[in-house]
Amino acid sequence: MTTEEIKELWGEELYNVFEQHIDDEGFLTEKWANIIEDNLSDWDEDFNDTNEKKEVYGLMYNIDFEYNEDKTKIRKIN
Repeated sequence: MTTEEIKELWGEELYNVFEQHIDDEGFLTEKWANIIEDNLSDWDEDFNDTNEKKEVYGLMYNIDFEYNEDKTKIRKIN
């Protein structure tokens, strides 16, 4: 898949979060929650709640996935 096809598949917001973790076939590791925890924050520099994690978790829990053959990666179903 091209970068544009992957971006279209996952959507702009999710693509921006997981870009470095999506392979050439559009699959993302099934351990995507670790990526969110490691790379997003609930707080800005002034300790205001950003809701970044909450928004991305909400998006991920409300989409359908298909698994690769060994069930270690997921891909959004359009």
